[in-house]
Amino acid sequence: MKLLICLITYNRLAYTQKTLDNLKRTIDVPYELIVIDNASDDGTGKWLAENVNNFFINEENRYPGAACNQGWQMGLQILPDATHLMRCDNDMDFVENWGSKAEEYFVALPMLGQLGLDDTALNTYNEDTRYLTTLNGKTVNAWPGNIGGPCIIRREVYDKGARYDETPWSDNRTSKDAMITPQEDVKFSLMMHTYGFIYGHPTEKLAWTFADASNRSDYPEYYQKTFSERGYEL
Repeated sequence: MKLLICLITYNRLAYTQKTLDNLKRTIDVPYELIVIDNASDDGTGKWLAENVNNFFINEENRYPGAACNQGWQMGLQILPDATHLMRCDNDMDFVENWGSKAEEYFVALPMLGQLGLDDTALNTYNEDTRYLTTLNGKTVNAWPGNIGGPCIIRREVYDKGARYDETPWSDNRTSKDAMITPQEDVKFSLMMHTYGFIYGHPTEKLAWTFADASNRSDYPEYYQKTFSERGYEL
């Protein structure tokens, strides 16, 4: 595996620092990292300029879908022979050797196009066996019907044309809108079937978000903004 990682940042500088530190300490496969910042106003841009080799700062918040497309396109100029592409949010922790462990799933499951990395709710999903796919000793779970956020895809999926929807989030979005019009990550997962692949979360823990309800007070304005724009309630 040669992994191109696109880390998407928007404020929460301390979380970005923690994510990058953990990622670099635990990864065990060849990789290149590119960071796409969505117009942070908390000093993230300055910190990236001083600490990251490959980064790009958008003049406005283009949201995760557009930022990930940007990062993969730019990153493939740096690592043109990448075999897998990764989308990463700036609030992630990883287990040791998560790269090679993820690679095992793609080797065992040749039809696997997208592997989800955030297992925060996976213990619940694993109780529902209707969505399991097992081959060569590896199992993925496609419940709840899409991969949210952080994930790794095969290069073939990208080459076939899979891209994230770039529709901006809206301040007027409601919970009903969220159910009727899927977000960019839901739409992206559904593309897997179009291109002849499946998707799912691993049934072992590889990574998880450390940002949850217990620490939203760290960045209250961030969560108020992003939750309302996605049509969710805090």
